[in-house]
This record gives sequence, C-alpha cells and structure tokens, in this order.
Amino acid sequence: MIELPERLLEEMVTHARREAPREVCGWLAGAEGRVREIHPVPNVADAPELRFLMEPGAQLAAMREIERRGLEIVGTYHSHPRTPADPSARDRSLALYPDLAHLILSLAGEEPELRAHRISDGRLKPLGLKVQ
Repeated sequence: MIELPERLLEEMVTHARREAPREVCGWLAGAEGRVREIHPVPNVADAPELRFLMEPGAQLAAMREIERRGLEIVGTYHSHPRTPADPSARDRSLALYPDLAHLILSLAGEEPELRAHRISDGRLKPLGLKVQ
C-alpha cells in the first residue's frame, strides 16, 4: 500500500498536463509507504512523447536532496499522456527498483487516472494506492 496526499497528486497532474504530450517523471519521497514529497526530474528520452529517461545529474541531485531531508525514496512516477496507467513493456524492462512503488499517471481519459505497481523482473504486482 502506498499513501499519497491529494495535493501531491494535483502537483503531478499539473506537471503532466503542462508537459504533455511529453511524459514526465520523478521520485516519490517519504517513509513507510507514505509519500510526503514529489521530486520531478527532467525527461531526456530521445522520444519523450513515447517514453521517459530521467536526466542523470538531476536524478542524482534529487536523490541526494531526499536523503538530506531525512526521507527515503518510496517510489517513482511517470505519466502516460495518451495511454492507460499500466506499465508498458519498456517500463517493465527498465524497472530497476523492485522494492519501490511505480506510479503511472494517465491523461488518456476524461479524468486523470493513477495506478501503482511493484515491478520485479518484468512482472507486475498491483499495489494498493490511497489518495487522501
């Protein structure tokens, strides 16, 4: 189970809508499955409309900031501007953190949709998500 404050979901949606049709990405910081902060990281993928790749320097800086603030990385997030909130084959193959939550925000429907998964060796395990 991962808990996400509604205000952080709203920040993610705003970020995703502002950058669409490019995918956005970042880290989720908190403790014990509770997200307290999001840390957007620029997407530097060669085709950002289709996939994401966190910019390495900004990714490392965000990780250091999360640690400096006494938090831990509880997950990652990225958007799917035109497709459902399910991990693509590429998302599955590149998921390097099997213990973290992987949140995907879809803008494909009338309303944004957010789903959480754990991904290990390309296999999905749906993860409970509580937005409050």
